[in-house]
Amino acid sequence: MKFARVAALFTIIILGQIGCRTIVVSKWVPSDSQGFSKVRVLLSHAGEEEIFKTEGTLEVLDANDLTIKKAYELLSINPTPIKAPIRIITNGDFIEYKGTKYRGEIQLKPIDGKVMVVNIVPMEEYLFSVVPSEVPASWPKEALKAQAVCARTYVVREMISRKKQPYDVDTTTNTQVYKGKSKENTHTSQAVEDTEGLILVFKGSPIQSFFHSNSGGVTEDPINVWGSSVEYLASVKSDYDREGENYSWEDKFSPSQMNQALAGLSLGEIQDLIVATRFNSSRVNEIEVIGTKGSKKIKGTELRKLLGANKLKSTRFGIRKEQDGSFFVKGLGSGHGVGLSQWGSYGMAKDNMDYKEILAHYYKGIDFARMTQN
Repeated sequence: MKFARVAALFTIIILGQIGCRTIVVSKWVPSDSQGFSKVRVLLSHAGEEEIFKTEGTLEVLDANDLTIKKAYELLSINPTPIKAPIRIITNGDFIEYKGTKYRGEIQLKPIDGKVMVVNIVPMEEYLFSVVPSEVPASWPKEALKAQAVCARTYVVREMISRKKQPYDVDTTTNTQVYKGKSKENTHTSQAVEDTEGLILVFKGSPIQSFFHSNSGGVTEDPINVWGSSVEYLASVKSDYDREGENYSWEDKFSPSQMNQALAGLSLGEIQDLIVATRFNSSRVNEIEVIGTKGSKKIKGTELRKLLGANKLKSTRFGIRKEQDGSFFVKGLGSGHGVGLSQWGSYGMAKDNMDYKEILAHYYKGIDFARMTQN
């Protein structure tokens, strides 16, 4: 998508490598007014009764911003009949929904017969929650800054690609983890403030700043995960991962667990699993599944989905069948392996590398750009 279609007036400033010098690269005037100032976060789909709380007053506004309902501290509403979006605002510091406190406002938006509950929150305040939801707030500050820049770039890219959709991100690992105001921490909030507006760009566009928990020593080329190559996401060594959780792991699957997980392959009782091919990163490309009704080769990524990402933590694994019929799995790393390794970032920061060095290691050929809305 070209910048002319993005929704606000911004200046992109590339951060130079010589001292504190900055170079203004370009300005653009987009064709609409959505902007990047606020993020639309899908919280859930509404039921027949939804309850919102705050410390103060709650106000319900219709599509014309006319007040249609007011409540003090607690609001109960059945949103299922609504035909147009309504907003819930507060004069307090948060709106609590299903036990979680959120900054900003809540929008109830009818789409295709369902009502979406969407948190509309200023971008930097959204990041106050995302960074500590993704990594421990006790980590070194340079690792926290690296995560803040990654998270900001990620949501900007999502906002561009989902501009015509009803929300930008959700609260899960499908996009970025977001646990609301109660998750915020002074250390991670400082990392967000220290990098305010800073994103990663490649040839003038915000990058796909994918990240994962632990690469197991080497990151993966996205073509081996999602089928398309991205120049700045080339596989790199990540030796600092050794210090992190899930660098090395093992698990076991009983025959019944394996049969149930792979039942959709229609191979009968699973007899064995044999790694057929690997990528250069040593992650499994194809694995042959042998059953009483035949055999089939499937991708390592497909096997991970079938067995569960919490059990098969990455596709960098080996597997063998034990004498008791169970399957023993041992592997390295956790996650898809593309882009920044969070535990690698942790190790690099502990070794006194700053966040720019960390990000430049995992995203090759990128520039650092600061967005300033005029």
